[in-house]
Amino acid sequence: MLNDISVLLPVDRPAGALIDCAASVATLFEAHLDGIACVYQALNPMIASEAAAVVMAAEYQTGVEQASVVLDQFEIVTRRLGIPHDAKSTFDVSYAATRTLTQMSRLYDLNIVAQPDRSNPSQTDFLSEAVLFGSGRPLLMVPYITQAPIKTDRVLICWDGGIPATRAVHDALPFLRKAKTIDIVTVNEKEDASEASSAALIAHLARRDLAATPYRITADTPNIHNAILSLAADNNSDLLVMGGYGHSRLREFILGGTTRGMFESLTVPALISH
Repeated sequence: MLNDISVLLPVDRPAGALIDCAASVATLFEAHLDGIACVYQALNPMIASEAAAVVMAAEYQTGVEQASVVLDQFEIVTRRLGIPHDAKSTFDVSYAATRTLTQMSRLYDLNIVAQPDRSNPSQTDFLSEAVLFGSGRPLLMVPYITQAPIKTDRVLICWDGGIPATRAVHDALPFLRKAKTIDIVTVNEKEDASEASSAALIAHLARRDLAATPYRITADTPNIHNAILSLAADNNSDLLVMGGYGHSRLREFILGGTTRGMFESLTVPALISH
Protein backbone atom coordinates (compact mmCIF):
# COMPACT_ATOMS: atom_id res chain seq x y z
CA MET A 1 0.00 0.00 0.00
CA LEU A 2 1.12 3.55 -0.65
CA ASN A 3 0.94 5.59 2.55
CA ASP A 4 3.69 8.17 2.13
CA ILE A 5 4.35 9.92 -1.20
CA SER A 6 6.60 12.77 -2.27
CA VAL A 7 6.46 15.05 -5.29
CA LEU A 8 9.65 16.86 -6.33
CA LEU A 9 8.59 20.29 -7.54
CA PRO A 10 10.60 22.34 -10.05
CA VAL A 11 10.74 26.03 -9.21
CA ASP A 12 11.85 27.30 -12.62
CA ARG A 13 9.06 25.86 -14.76
CA PRO A 14 5.26 25.52 -14.31
CA ALA A 15 4.37 22.90 -11.69
CA GLY A 16 0.57 23.06 -11.66
CA ALA A 17 -0.04 19.90 -13.70
CA LEU A 18 2.53 17.95 -11.67
CA ILE A 19 0.88 19.04 -8.41
CA ASP A 20 -2.54 17.99 -9.71
CA CYS A 21 -1.19 14.58 -10.75
CA ALA A 22 0.49 14.03 -7.39
CA ALA A 23 -2.68 15.06 -5.59
CA SER A 24 -4.72 12.59 -7.64
CA VAL A 25 -2.38 9.74 -6.67
CA ALA A 26 -2.46 10.72 -2.99
CA THR A 27 -6.26 10.87 -3.12
CA LEU A 28 -6.47 7.48 -4.84
CA PHE A 29 -4.51 5.80 -2.05
CA GLU A 30 -5.54 8.10 0.81
CA ALA A 31 -1.84 8.79 1.30
CA HIS A 32 0.20 11.54 2.93
CA LEU A 33 1.82 13.79 0.32
CA ASP A 34 4.96 15.87 0.76
CA GLY A 35 5.77 18.61 -1.74
CA ILE A 36 9.51 19.27 -1.96
CA ALA A 37 10.92 22.26 -3.80
CA CYS A 38 14.63 22.58 -4.54
CA VAL A 39 16.61 25.76 -5.10
CA TYR A 40 20.16 25.41 -6.38
CA GLN A 41 23.14 27.67 -5.93
CA ALA A 42 25.38 27.61 -8.98
CA LEU A 43 28.50 27.96 -6.82
CA ASN A 44 29.43 28.59 -3.22
CA PRO A 45 29.52 32.42 -2.93
CA MET A 46 32.45 32.13 -0.51
CA ILE A 47 34.76 31.04 -3.34
CA ALA A 48 33.43 33.39 -6.02
CA SER A 49 34.56 36.90 -6.89
CA GLU A 50 32.67 39.77 -5.31
CA ALA A 51 30.82 40.60 -8.53
CA ALA A 52 29.92 36.97 -9.17
CA ALA A 53 28.76 36.57 -5.58
CA VAL A 54 26.36 39.50 -6.01
CA VAL A 55 24.88 37.96 -9.16
CA MET A 56 24.56 34.54 -7.53
CA ALA A 57 22.94 36.03 -4.45
CA ALA A 58 20.32 37.69 -6.67
CA GLU A 59 19.68 34.44 -8.55
CA TYR A 60 19.41 32.58 -5.28
CA GLN A 61 16.87 35.04 -3.91
CA THR A 62 14.84 34.66 -7.09
CA GLY A 63 14.90 30.88 -6.62
CA VAL A 64 13.74 31.21 -3.01
CA GLU A 65 10.83 33.37 -4.12
CA GLN A 66 9.91 30.91 -6.89
CA ALA A 67 10.00 28.03 -4.39
CA SER A 68 7.65 29.95 -2.11
CA VAL A 69 5.19 30.44 -4.97
CA VAL A 70 5.27 26.75 -5.96
CA LEU A 71 4.84 25.54 -2.38
CA ASP A 72 1.93 27.97 -1.87
CA GLN A 73 0.34 26.45 -4.98
CA PHE A 74 0.92 22.98 -3.54
CA GLU A 75 -0.65 24.03 -0.22
CA ILE A 76 -3.75 25.41 -1.92
CA VAL A 77 -4.39 22.18 -3.87
CA THR A 78 -3.76 19.77 -1.01
CA ARG A 79 -5.83 21.77 1.48
CA ARG A 80 -8.73 22.04 -0.96
CA LEU A 81 -8.72 18.26 -1.46
CA GLY A 82 -8.20 17.46 2.21
CA ILE A 83 -4.92 15.64 1.59
CA PRO A 84 -2.62 15.25 4.61
CA HIS A 85 0.57 16.94 3.52
CA ASP A 86 3.72 18.85 4.30
CA ALA A 87 5.65 21.42 2.25
CA LYS A 88 9.44 21.31 2.31
CA SER A 89 12.34 22.93 0.50
CA THR A 90 16.09 22.50 0.10
CA PHE A 91 18.63 25.23 -0.65
CA ASP A 92 22.19 24.28 -1.56
CA VAL A 93 24.74 23.89 -4.33
CA SER A 94 23.60 21.36 -6.90
CA TYR A 95 25.54 18.27 -5.82
CA ALA A 96 24.65 18.75 -2.13
CA ALA A 97 20.98 19.46 -2.83
CA THR A 98 20.75 16.40 -5.07
CA ARG A 99 22.34 14.23 -2.38
CA THR A 100 19.90 15.58 0.20
CA LEU A 101 16.87 14.98 -2.01
CA THR A 102 18.03 11.47 -2.87
CA GLN A 103 18.40 10.63 0.81
CA MET A 104 14.97 12.09 1.56
CA SER A 105 13.39 10.09 -1.26
CA ARG A 106 14.43 6.79 0.36
CA LEU A 107 11.80 7.24 3.04
CA TYR A 108 8.78 7.41 0.71
CA ASP A 109 6.68 4.63 -0.79
CA LEU A 110 6.65 6.53 -4.09
CA ASN A 111 8.43 9.58 -5.49
CA ILE A 112 6.71 11.62 -8.21
CA VAL A 113 8.80 13.70 -10.63
CA ALA A 114 8.30 15.63 -13.85
CA GLN A 115 9.72 14.30 -17.10
CA PRO A 116 12.64 16.44 -18.27
CA ASP A 117 11.63 18.70 -21.16
CA ARG A 118 14.51 19.38 -23.53
CA SER A 119 12.66 22.36 -24.99
CA ASN A 120 12.23 23.92 -21.54
CA PRO A 121 15.19 22.81 -19.37
CA SER A 122 14.97 22.94 -15.60
CA GLN A 123 17.68 22.87 -12.94
CA THR A 124 15.98 19.76 -11.53
CA ASP A 125 15.93 17.72 -14.75
CA PHE A 126 18.66 15.34 -13.56
CA LEU A 127 16.86 14.63 -10.28
CA SER A 128 14.78 11.90 -11.91
CA GLU A 129 17.90 9.85 -12.65
CA ALA A 130 19.42 10.55 -9.24
CA VAL A 131 16.27 9.46 -7.41
CA LEU A 132 15.72 6.44 -9.66
CA PHE A 133 19.20 5.03 -9.05
CA GLY A 134 19.85 6.40 -5.58
CA SER A 135 16.62 5.99 -3.64
CA GLY A 136 15.79 2.30 -3.88
CA ARG A 137 12.15 3.38 -4.22
CA PRO A 138 9.79 3.46 -7.22
CA LEU A 139 9.55 6.61 -9.32
CA LEU A 140 6.40 7.90 -10.99
CA MET A 141 7.39 10.08 -13.92
CA VAL A 142 4.74 12.47 -15.24
CA PRO A 143 5.13 13.53 -18.90
CA TYR A 144 5.49 17.27 -19.38
CA ILE A 145 2.57 17.15 -21.81
CA THR A 146 0.22 15.76 -19.14
CA GLN A 147 -2.59 18.09 -18.14
CA ALA A 148 -4.99 15.63 -16.46
CA PRO A 149 -4.88 13.76 -13.14
CA ILE A 150 -3.36 10.27 -13.06
CA LYS A 151 -5.70 7.43 -14.02
CA THR A 152 -5.14 3.72 -13.42
CA ASP A 153 -7.94 2.12 -15.43
CA ARG A 154 -5.58 0.51 -17.95
CA VAL A 155 -2.02 -0.36 -16.99
CA LEU A 156 0.66 -1.58 -19.39
CA ILE A 157 3.52 -3.62 -17.91
CA CYS A 158 6.77 -3.59 -19.90
CA TRP A 159 8.25 -7.02 -19.21
CA ASP A 160 11.60 -8.59 -20.04
CA GLY A 161 12.08 -10.85 -17.04
CA GLY A 162 14.93 -8.69 -15.69
CA ILE A 163 15.48 -7.61 -12.10
CA PRO A 164 14.39 -3.94 -12.58
CA ALA A 165 11.21 -5.04 -14.40
CA THR A 166 10.47 -7.54 -11.63
CA ARG A 167 10.94 -4.85 -9.00
CA ALA A 168 8.67 -2.51 -10.94
CA VAL A 169 5.84 -5.05 -11.15
CA HIS A 170 5.86 -5.61 -7.41
CA ASP A 171 6.22 -1.90 -6.66
CA ALA A 172 3.22 -1.31 -8.92
CA LEU A 173 0.90 -3.79 -7.19
CA PRO A 174 -1.14 -1.02 -5.50
CA PHE A 175 -1.82 0.44 -8.96
CA LEU A 176 -2.47 -2.97 -10.51
CA ARG A 177 -5.12 -3.70 -7.89
CA LYS A 178 -6.89 -0.46 -8.88
CA ALA A 179 -6.72 -1.23 -12.61
CA LYS A 180 -9.66 -2.46 -14.68
CA THR A 181 -7.38 -3.83 -17.41
CA ILE A 182 -3.76 -5.02 -17.21
CA ASP A 183 -1.71 -5.52 -20.37
CA ILE A 184 1.78 -7.02 -20.58
CA VAL A 185 4.08 -6.17 -23.46
CA THR A 186 7.24 -8.07 -24.33
CA VAL A 187 9.60 -7.06 -27.11
CA ASN A 188 11.30 -9.74 -29.21
CA GLU A 189 10.34 -12.46 -26.73
CA LYS A 190 11.39 -15.91 -27.93
CA GLU A 191 8.92 -18.78 -28.17
CA ASP A 192 11.06 -20.87 -25.81
CA ALA A 193 11.28 -18.05 -23.27
CA SER A 194 12.82 -18.60 -19.84
CA GLU A 195 11.01 -19.25 -16.59
CA ALA A 196 10.52 -15.47 -16.32
CA SER A 197 8.42 -15.31 -19.49
CA SER A 198 5.32 -13.19 -19.98
CA ALA A 199 3.23 -16.36 -19.60
CA ALA A 200 4.86 -17.00 -16.22
CA LEU A 201 4.15 -13.42 -15.16
CA ILE A 202 0.50 -13.79 -16.17
CA ALA A 203 0.26 -16.91 -14.03
CA HIS A 204 1.97 -15.12 -11.15
CA LEU A 205 -0.47 -12.20 -11.32
CA ALA A 206 -3.43 -14.59 -11.63
CA ARG A 207 -2.53 -16.05 -8.24
CA ARG A 208 -3.08 -12.53 -6.92
CA ASP A 209 -6.47 -12.39 -8.67
CA LEU A 210 -5.07 -10.03 -11.33
CA ALA A 211 -5.92 -10.94 -14.92
CA ALA A 212 -3.56 -9.77 -17.67
CA THR A 213 -3.42 -9.86 -21.47
CA PRO A 214 -0.11 -10.41 -23.29
CA TYR A 215 1.15 -8.41 -26.26
CA ARG A 216 4.26 -9.64 -28.06
CA ILE A 217 5.85 -7.12 -30.39
CA THR A 218 9.09 -6.89 -32.34
CA ALA A 219 11.39 -3.91 -32.70
CA ASP A 220 14.99 -3.01 -33.39
CA THR A 221 16.85 -2.11 -30.22
CA PRO A 222 16.96 1.67 -30.91
CA ASN A 223 13.19 1.69 -31.46
CA ILE A 224 12.00 -0.42 -28.53
CA HIS A 225 10.74 2.60 -26.58
CA ASN A 226 8.85 3.90 -29.62
CA ALA A 227 7.21 0.51 -30.18
CA ILE A 228 6.07 0.36 -26.56
CA LEU A 229 4.73 3.92 -26.62
CA SER A 230 2.90 3.16 -29.87
CA LEU A 231 1.19 0.17 -28.25
CA ALA A 232 0.34 2.31 -25.21
CA ALA A 233 -1.32 4.84 -27.52
CA ASP A 234 -3.23 2.13 -29.42
CA ASN A 235 -4.48 0.61 -26.15
CA ASN A 236 -5.26 3.95 -24.49
CA SER A 237 -3.02 2.96 -21.60
CA ASP A 238 -3.18 5.20 -18.55
CA LEU A 239 0.04 4.06 -16.87
CA LEU A 240 3.24 2.25 -17.84
CA VAL A 241 5.12 -0.01 -15.45
CA MET A 242 8.76 -0.57 -16.36
CA GLY A 243 12.22 -1.27 -15.04
CA GLY A 244 14.80 1.49 -15.10
CA TYR A 245 18.06 0.19 -16.52
CA GLY A 246 21.47 1.77 -16.30
CA HIS A 247 25.14 1.14 -15.64
CA SER A 248 27.64 2.88 -13.41
CA ARG A 249 30.52 4.95 -14.70
CA LEU A 250 32.78 7.07 -12.51
CA ARG A 251 30.29 6.72 -9.63
CA GLU A 252 27.44 7.98 -11.79
CA PHE A 253 24.64 5.96 -13.31
CA ILE A 254 24.15 6.22 -17.04
CA LEU A 255 20.68 5.38 -18.37
CA GLY A 256 20.35 2.39 -20.64
CA GLY A 257 19.21 3.05 -24.21
CA THR A 258 15.55 2.07 -23.87
CA THR A 259 15.20 3.76 -20.48
CA ARG A 260 16.75 6.96 -21.84
CA GLY A 261 14.43 6.78 -24.83
CA MET A 262 11.48 6.59 -22.45
CA PHE A 263 12.76 9.50 -20.39
CA GLU A 264 12.98 11.61 -23.54
CA SER A 265 9.83 10.47 -25.37
CA LEU A 266 7.38 9.55 -22.61
CA THR A 267 3.74 10.27 -23.42
CA VAL A 268 2.08 8.25 -20.62
CA PRO A 269 2.82 8.44 -16.87
CA ALA A 270 5.27 5.69 -15.96
CA LEU A 271 6.10 3.91 -12.73
CA ILE A 272 9.80 3.09 -12.99
CA SER A 273 11.89 1.00 -10.58
CA HIS A 274 15.57 0.11 -10.44
